Amino acid sequence: MIFQLKKSAYKMKPLVSFVLGIYNAERTLRECLDSIFIQKFPLNNYEVIIVDGGSNDSTLDIVKSYMVKYKNINLIHNPYKLSEGRGKGKDQGVDASKGEFIVFLDHDNILEKDSWLKEMLEPFKEKEIMASQSLLKSRKKDTNFLKYINEIGVEDPFAVPHSLVAQISLMPSKFKLEKNKYYIYKLSSNRRLFFGANGCIFRKSVFKKINGYTRDVDVSASMAHKNMSVAVPAFPRVHHKTSNNMLSFLKKKAIYFHRFISNEYKTKSFKWTQIGNPPSTIRFFLMVLTNLTILVPLAAVIPKIIQDKKLFWLLHPFYVFFITLLYGFLTITKIKNFFEYL
Repeated sequence: MIFQLKKSAYKMKPLVSFVLGIYNAERTLRECLDSIFIQKFPLNNYEVIIVDGGSNDSTLDIVKSYMVKYKNINLIHNPYKLSEGRGKGKDQGVDASKGEFIVFLDHDNILEKDSWLKEMLEPFKEKEIMASQSLLKSRKKDTNFLKYINEIGVEDPFAVPHSLVAQISLMPSKFKLEKNKYYIYKLSSNRRLFFGANGCIFRKSVFKKINGYTRDVDVSASMAHKNMSVAVPAFPRVHHKTSNNMLSFLKKKAIYFHRFISNEYKTKSFKWTQIGNPPSTIRFFLMVLTNLTILVPLAAVIPKIIQDKKLFWLLHPFYVFFITLLYGFLTITKIKNFFEYL
């Protein structure tokens, strides 16, 4: 197997490059880094590239303390602050990476087992697999909101119908499980589910084929146009230690979406109005309307409520409703930009 390497094999060129695009990450960075460095994987076979967007809390002190102990950390300054977009944090990390495989982690992603990396690399034994996406896992002490975010598998409820992780979490029987170890999803222009965050591993060669990293959604769409395949291992998990409650979550999403509708929409190669086959703006508006019904999103999680007997699933229709309402309000304030986006 290609991952059983001699310890000296990759002293100059590691097999795996972890890329973390961060900014003011002191709350969770230690836990994230600890989960990386406990991996049962030779230290000289991976590197950790931290691209900092100008943190003004204790983030850099934390990074430097780890750099004293671990010599495979590379700290890069990102003058643009943001991690998503051409030339921004993650793209800088890919350019600086030496590994054959790129692991994208956020500072609030905690690897759940010390075998996470080995298990996530397993699907790459098959040459057609170009990415390996981790599922998420909640913890007993999490708030109901945090349990919901981890179990649904995507931070933005608005994206649930088009998220690979969310759809596998809700309806695993609709996906092919290989060797009882991982799901395989063949992307195409007619079959696009999006992925790329919270512990996703790519072959570095992917970014050469799609002209570099921009954003998770754009990368997924570009891979779909080239009919690439992605695996989703069934057992290794990441804990996404994001916002603990709905209020802080909505505030965070408001900042992201305001930034998007104010300017970033101009640089996105994929548009949400292109969903479906054939792409249809009407279909997009129908999705928005169904999000506001509460009943349709509720119907989507009823099977999980019956199966898991976990009441936090009841939060789903309300989070979908409020996030759609928030995006709608912010869109109205930038209505001219929205029509340009269409």
